[in-house]
Amino acid sequence: MGMHRQIRADIDRRRVLKLGAGAVGALASVAVLRAINQAQEEDKPPAHQPLWTFLLKDEGDQGTDLAPAVYAHGTLYLATQEGAGLYALDATNGRKRWHTPLSDTYTGEMTVSSGTVSSGTVYLATHDGAVHALRTSDGEHRWTARPNGHMGMREIADLTAPMRLGSLVLLSILPSTYDEDPDPPPSVLYALDATYGHLVWEREATLLDVRDGLAYIRLPDEGIAALDPQTQELRWSAPPSNPTSNRTVDAFGKDTLYGRNGDNGIGSELVAYDPRTGAVRWTSPATRASSAVVQGDTVYINAPGHGKNAEQRLHALNAVTGAVRWTAPAFSTKSYESPVIAADADSVYLTWSEDLDLDHHLTTVQAYDARTGRPRWRAERAESSYSAVTAPGHHLIVGYLDDWYGYDTRSGRARWRVSSGEDGTASAPPLVTDGVVYCANEEGVRAIRLSQRPEEL
Repeated sequence: MGMHRQIRADIDRRRVLKLGAGAVGALASVAVLRAINQAQEEDKPPAHQPLWTFLLKDEGDQGTDLAPAVYAHGTLYLATQEGAGLYALDATNGRKRWHTPLSDTYTGEMTVSSGTVSSGTVYLATHDGAVHALRTSDGEHRWTARPNGHMGMREIADLTAPMRLGSLVLLSILPSTYDEDPDPPPSVLYALDATYGHLVWEREATLLDVRDGLAYIRLPDEGIAALDPQTQELRWSAPPSNPTSNRTVDAFGKDTLYGRNGDNGIGSELVAYDPRTGAVRWTSPATRASSAVVQGDTVYINAPGHGKNAEQRLHALNAVTGAVRWTAPAFSTKSYESPVIAADADSVYLTWSEDLDLDHHLTTVQAYDARTGRPRWRAERAESSYSAVTAPGHHLIVGYLDDWYGYDTRSGRARWRVSSGEDGTASAPPLVTDGVVYCANEEGVRAIRLSQRPEEL
């Protein structure tokens, strides 16, 4: 599986599929796919023994659809949806420090936001509209607030993770509506007192991010703005370019905010802003572009090239000036879809998963030299993928359906794998911190210690 393409040049999957379909029809194609899948099964890298494993079933908890794991000060926080609750685990050995239920009135499956840890408190929200503040030392509730009143889960379409900013906790809640509602309810941004949970103020907006004392929000007209939450003053705002377009906040670089502006959320240009004043530093054409990814002094986006029926290309832009450093062909030819982009100081990686038919899938991982855009290596696996993240020590970690794979970024060779378990998937991106990868899914958490030298694994 996932071997360097030069090592496995004798197996060209697409060519074999076309030959099989053309020569003997669909049955031959399925037989060929099975043969390739068997070959890749035998080629799997060795299983990596986890540093520790925490299984929710051992706690009597199904843990359906976990919120993203959060790490802070040696503790891993894991929010479960089934019988909503929050676990605090010792990040060094996986032992449970405490577990706290998050709702006294609902015991079924409930969407739980990711958490935010600040000043000895972890804040998170549940899909019944409640915001919870728990003491990090023992999980005791400091307070629970319902800024929009007692609403049922069906009355809420979406909510953001609470974010601490100074003396306030911010989150936004979008009420549910029906498709043809002529006057749908707006998303509302709430500011709560971080100590007691009292509502301080509210306004129509969606919370996007917080940074350096400012809250970055989406306004009702689909523009973006920087809000001072202490004074409720808008420091700056950027309205959409026309009534059918919107603006996004994608990524922060060094003293620069990057986002897209264009029709229907697909973007027509990439915009670099001064995050304090909103001044536009530069723009670059980026029709149907992916979200921007920043690494060092380079911004990466995936978007079609110029001209009619142009195919997807990876674009590397100077983060300060917006000048195009290079572009390279991407392996997707569908202008409305984009690969996952991950990057480190040496390379940028595209991970693209496509459905060949109802039962067969193919993931391609392509690495490019960060300085020149030249292809470095390519790997394939007959499985769907969902995420890709880089880690120190020349690691690229790709989440497939049944396993997380660790690639050596210098060669493209798959060095190790970690199973997602009998009942889980590897769909959630792993959390990488302090030389450890925390792979969380429906079953629980597996912690993997990363060597600085992948050949040691």
